[in-house]
Amino acid sequence: MSRFAVFALVLCLGACSSPPAEEETASPQELEAAAGPVAGPPQVLPNDIATLRIEQSAALGPVVADGDHYTLYFDEKDGTSPPSSVCVEADCTLVWSPLLAAGGKFDAPDIDPALLKTFMRPDGLEQVTIGGRPVYRYVDDENPGDTTGQGVDGRFAIAPNGSKAAR
Repeated sequence: MSRFAVFALVLCLGACSSPPAEEETASPQELEAAAGPVAGPPQVLPNDIATLRIEQSAALGPVVADGDHYTLYFDEKDGTSPPSSVCVEADCTLVWSPLLAAGGKFDAPDIDPALLKTFMRPDGLEQVTIGGRPVYRYVDDENPGDTTGQGVDGRFAIAPNGSKAAR
C-alpha cells in the first residue's frame, strides 16, 4: 500500500468517525406515551365488574354491548359445556379481546342473571359467558355500536338471550 493510501486511510478514519453520541434516556412514562395505546385484553383488578347492556343495532336488532357500548361477540369454535376459549394466543386476543370479570361480578340489569357466568382462562383470568358462550370485543369496531365483527371467522354478535344476533 502506498504512503498516500495509508495517509488517506488514517485521515478518513480520523475525520469519518465521530465521538459516540450521548445516549438519551426516556422515562417509562415517556416511552409508554410514545408507544401509544396497546391493544389486547384489558387488565382486570380484583374488584372489577363487567358492565353489560342491551343495545339496538340497526343491522342486527338487540345485541349485548360492554360498558363502553361496544358490541360483544362469540366464537362458534369455543366450547360451551363447559365454557372454553380457542382464542388464547396473543395474535388472537389482540384482535378479539375477551371480556373479563374478576370474581364473576356483573352490572347487567337488563340481562337474565342465569345467563351470566365466568370461566377461568388458561392465563388465569375470568372470562364472561352469556348463555355459556365466551364473549369478546372486536378491535376493528372503531365506534360504539359498530358490528363489523359480525360473521368474521365464525364470530357473531351475541343477542341478550345468548344466541346469534340477527334480524
